[in-house]
Parts: sequence; structure tokens; C-alpha cells
Amino acid sequence: MLAAARKDLGLSGRPNRITRAYSERNGSVFLRAPWCNQAVSIWALKSGNEDAVLPEGDRAFTPWHAQDGKDIGRWHAGTVENIKRYAKPGALIFFDWSMSNVIGAIDHIGIIEKVLSDGRVATIEANTGDACKRRVRSASVIAGFWNPPYEEEDDMPSAKEVADAVYERFTHTLNKDLWAVREGILKDGDKIEPKTAFRQTWAYSKDNSAALRRIEARLDAQQATIRTLVEALASRDEAVDADAVVRRIETAISNLTVRLEVAE
Repeated sequence: MLAAARKDLGLSGRPNRITRAYSERNGSVFLRAPWCNQAVSIWALKSGNEDAVLPEGDRAFTPWHAQDGKDIGRWHAGTVENIKRYAKPGALIFFDWSMSNVIGAIDHIGIIEKVLSDGRVATIEANTGDACKRRVRSASVIAGFWNPPYEEEDDMPSAKEVADAVYERFTHTLNKDLWAVREGILKDGDKIEPKTAFRQTWAYSKDNSAALRRIEARLDAQQATIRTLVEALASRDEAVDADAVVRRIETAISNLTVRLEVAE
């Protein structure tokens, strides 16, 4: 609805494309008639919102269009409180320049484009200065408004769309620049995806655990060998402090950086 109204911003004078379109439906008398409500009717038709905006059909007379909203239980008096609480973009808003909230006294209509924080509204209006323009209006001249029951667009993605997006986000092909590929843990070109990631992670962890156990076993064997050697030396020479020798060896080892290549 608002998109249709925005297309006519800047339109001026009469007859114009709005009064011509309305006259084709309702008679030539409307060619040069006030066209604020004609515009709302045509915008509703062009945007496919006629059922929501025109429950009683085309309207050119603003009090009747306001009454339509009241008849279907959607009318709100134009108070600041009501505007802040109930007004929405796309609402039909009605003005009385004599500053009453009486439907029969309504002079003009527009469409709310935005509700401002202070209770005013930004609108799109036709036949304001005989043109289609944006305006900002305060509650003092707003007789009331009603929100047509537009069909809300369902812009929420479906469950499948969400699942597909997540799957795509977590699916990728490894390349040679990745640490896991450089270390030989995974292969260049391997594909990581949710269906196999857990299994790949488990296999990686399993391989690492096995390798760690083999390294620990070799270290234990080396430690035992060192202990046996030191004890043999001590048995030959009672002056040898076996514990001190072991500590010196352990200190020397701790200061070395060793890469252990473990066979498959």
C-alpha cells in the first residue's frame, strides 16, 4: 500500500492519473473532484489491498471511509495516546481542520508512513495543496485512524531454509593452508560437513589418543632404561648418587625440544 502511494509522490493538478482511474470506475464527476480519498482507493486497488482498505468498495468521501473502519471495529480516536499505542504504518488517517474527533466533520485522509515518538505521524497524502506529498501531522488535527487488516507477509524462513542455511554454513572443503592439513591430520580436499563432522572429530581424537599413548609408552621405557643405567653405575661405585644423576638427566631432557615421529 505504501509502495503504491510512494509512486505518486509529486503528482499534482487535476485531472491526473488518479482522478482518471477513479472516474473510469465511478463516473466523470470525479475527474476534477477532491482526490485525497480517491488516491487511497486507487492505491488499494493497485497494491492488491482492496479487501482490507475498501470493505464497502471505492470511496471518495472521507467521512464514509472513516465510518467503514468504525463499522468493522477498527476505529481509534486521534489522541496522542491512541496514536502511540495503536497506529501502524499503512493505517488510514483522517483529519478535521476544526480539530474535533467527530467522523462527520472529517475533511481529509492520508496514509501513515511512520509513527513518530512524540505522537505525531509522518504521512503520504494526495490533494494536499492539490499534490501528492509527505506531511507530518500532530494529534490536534487528527480526527482518528484505523488499521486495515493487511495480510502480513511471512518473511520468516521455513524450517528447511534454516536447516539448509546452517548446513551450508558448516560445510566446507579443506585446503592446504589449514593447520590440520599441514600437520597431516586431514587431507587437502577433505569435506567437513555436519553429517560427518562428529565422526571425523572422533576419529581424529581417537588417532591422537592412540599416538599419545604410544609416545607415553616410549617415554616410560626411556625413563626405565635411564633408571636401570644409573642403578648399574651406582652398584659399581658407591659414591654415585643415583637420584642426583636421574634429576640431572631429567633437567637436561626438559630443556630439549624433541619432535617424536610415531609410526602408524
